[in-house]
Amino acid sequence: MTKGLFLLLMMTVFGASEKKQYSKSYYPNGKLQSEGWLNQNQKVDYWFFYYENGNKKEEGHYLGNKKQKWWLFYDSNETLIRKTEYQNDKPSGLNLLYKDGKIIKAEKYAMGIKTKEWHSLAEYQKDN
Repeated sequence: MTKGLFLLLMMTVFGASEKKQYSKSYYPNGKLQSEGWLNQNQKVDYWFFYYENGNKKEEGHYLGNKKQKWWLFYDSNETLIRKTEYQNDKPSGLNLLYKDGKIIKAEKYAMGIKTKEWHSLAEYQKDN
């Protein structure tokens, strides 16, 4: 088998499973609404979403069109207001709420159901 034929065969075998493309969508005013990777028309890897004013709204990981791992959420001035862990598109793990750059509350979720809440670092440390 020639080297060229071998490379073509390898690209066909391994390339068929990963046909990712970078995708962007826009608001009617032309501002960017979202951007990230698609694989077979499903969101994968890291995505960004924006407010119509152009500021970042949220960002995080997708796997098979479902939110996974940590997601960051911002207000319309692009100030961080929340960090949430996701599994299969549902909050699962910690949800940290921020005000003026400081954590004001922590919550724990299991597959979308809140199981615990802390209003201070002392409360959290006592339980953990």
